[in-house]
Amino acid sequence: MEDHDKYRKTPLFKKAEEIRKLATAIVESAPDEAKSEGKNASRQRFESHMLKQSKNDIMDHAYTIGAKIAGAYAMNMYDLQMENACLIRRSCREMVVALRGLEMAGYSEQSYFDLLRNAVEEFRPLFAEWVGTFKDSDYFYDEWELFNPPGASRY
Repeated sequence: MEDHDKYRKTPLFKKAEEIRKLATAIVESAPDEAKSEGKNASRQRFESHMLKQSKNDIMDHAYTIGAKIAGAYAMNMYDLQMENACLIRRSCREMVVALRGLEMAGYSEQSYFDLLRNAVEEFRPLFAEWVGTFKDSDYFYDEWELFNPPGASRY
C-alpha cells in the first residue's frame, strides 16, 4: 500500500468502514415502499417518500465519513482538517437521526439500528483522539473565522 493510503490502516478508518457496512446492511434490508395496509394514499406516499429519503441520507452520510477522513489525511492544513472533522461529526449525527425517518416510515429494526448507533459511539473517542493530532501551526487563515487555530491572525 502506498504512503498516501496509510489512513486505511488506522482504527479510525476501519471503524468508519464498519459504520458504512452496517449502514449499507440496514438500507438494503429496508423495504422500497411503505406498507399500505389501513393507510390512506396520502399517508402511504408520505411514508414511502420518508423511507426513500432516509435511506439516501443514511448512505450519503455513511460514505462521507470515510471520504472526509481520507481528505483530512491527504492534507496537513489545520483549517482544512478541522473543516473535514466538522463534516464527519455532522455526518455521524445526521446518519443516526435518519434512522428515525425509517422508523416513521414503518421500518423499525431496533437491534440493527442499535448496532449502528453503538458503532458511532465507538467511533467517537477514536475521532476525538485523531482531531487532537492536528497541528495548528500549519493553516490558511479562514476569513469566515470558523476553523482558525487559537490565536490565529490574518496578518
